[in-house]
Amino acid sequence: MIFLKNTVLCLLSVVLLIISYPQIEWWQLAWVALVPLWWVLHGKSLRSAFGWGFLFGFVFFFGTLGWLIYVTYPGTVLLCLYLALYPAIFACGFVYFQKLPLIPRVFVLASLWTVLEFLRANLFTGFGWCTLGHSQYRNLVLIQIADIIGLYGISFLVMLVNLVVFETIKFVGRGRLIIAPTDLKDIRRLQIITLILLAFSFAYGLWTFKHFPYLPTVKVAVVQPNIPQNIKWDERYKPSIVKKTLDLTDMVAKDRPDIILWPETSLPGVLSEQPAFVEQIRLKAIDFKTPIVMGVIVYQGGRYYNSAILIGKDGTIQGQYKKIHLVPFGEFLPLRPMLGWINRFIGMEDFTSGTEYTLFPVLNPVHQFAVLICFEDTINDLWRNFTKAGGEFFMNITNDAWFMDTKEPFLHLQEAVLECVQNKRSLVRAANTGVSGFVDPLGRMIRLAQDSKGKKTFVSATATADVPVNRRQTLYTKYADVFTSVCFLCILWGMGLRRAYA
Repeated sequence: MIFLKNTVLCLLSVVLLIISYPQIEWWQLAWVALVPLWWVLHGKSLRSAFGWGFLFGFVFFFGTLGWLIYVTYPGTVLLCLYLALYPAIFACGFVYFQKLPLIPRVFVLASLWTVLEFLRANLFTGFGWCTLGHSQYRNLVLIQIADIIGLYGISFLVMLVNLVVFETIKFVGRGRLIIAPTDLKDIRRLQIITLILLAFSFAYGLWTFKHFPYLPTVKVAVVQPNIPQNIKWDERYKPSIVKKTLDLTDMVAKDRPDIILWPETSLPGVLSEQPAFVEQIRLKAIDFKTPIVMGVIVYQGGRYYNSAILIGKDGTIQGQYKKIHLVPFGEFLPLRPMLGWINRFIGMEDFTSGTEYTLFPVLNPVHQFAVLICFEDTINDLWRNFTKAGGEFFMNITNDAWFMDTKEPFLHLQEAVLECVQNKRSLVRAANTGVSGFVDPLGRMIRLAQDSKGKKTFVSATATADVPVNRRQTLYTKYADVFTSVCFLCILWGMGLRRAYA
């Protein structure tokens, strides 16, 4: 009976947290979603806590990232098993730090969760999707403080509230619900500290909205051609794919944008092997006197690069960015040199990673922008480095058609919104099958490409908007995840303090 009760509570936390993310997006639930799990972990041994934390993590990550099965089922299972280790480690910490006094315990545990999210996003090339902070991307006032404490600071606040709610329920409980009565003064102090932190965060957000400066804009158009993945690389369909993208460009060019954005690998095939198609695109740029940014595969020096190029309004290629952060197993095979003769049977050809933070000019060249390819718009360091290099706004070209009509495009957009807020930069997204559109420096969606029925994915669509450009750098851009370092020090302090209460 106890095992069944614990299983129900564990899965209740999973469900509440999953529906905090797209597409349901009941983000308010994230603030209490983990409370049932704390009831399961309370009083458990380290071994038992690890098991419950692992179960929670695996089911949660499979429930949010299950769309990866359209690329690889075994890989999805292995990834979720790996990601489940992080909540399992936290569950052990939850038990380990229970001997601490109330206020230190809560802040050490919130710090532990924050540091584990940071490590998950950076170890082994990193996978930072679905942090607690990401669930709040619609909570625009609160997340403005991310330009100081970063995404993981938002996670800290959400986790802090989960822990405070749990401790409060423990205290006010009666009878069998009383597990470890806590001094009333400590509970009140903890609640007051938490309310002060939240009040400051919301006040900062309101102040930011009120005092955010007026910014110059660049008029950008995006093209979403909606090319199914099963025909994208079929030689027979190349002419029709290019024609469809050019036809959509004809439509959006009527808006007289300053620049037009196409998705990742919008020209199927290697750039140097498609002279006829390149000529069509070049003539289109000349005809409309409008630069075009497009995704292509470039073969240079015996190596392949997933790239973005800028075709100027005079038809010449005026810049190229080579993707820096490649996707393991998708764009390169990790540890290939160790495979030896096995490489003969692997048909996959590796891409080569770029090394330069290339910026592109727009409006002769009054402003500079960076292009992030595929999932690069979810990588903190790339945003910061491009911003510090002088990028005033960002473009993202991607192809999420691999994952079919699932929640993946909306999760992808969710990740990018927090990056905009951290660095106070606008983002223009052109996704082959969606979601395409525009996000401003405050995380507001200016406009999304959609059909007449409001559908945003797996439809052909275009959109045009005036995109704010910003040159000022935020504290987060300058100093990165200092808040996470503070959390790490808090954990060390907690470990030392625990020895005194052992």
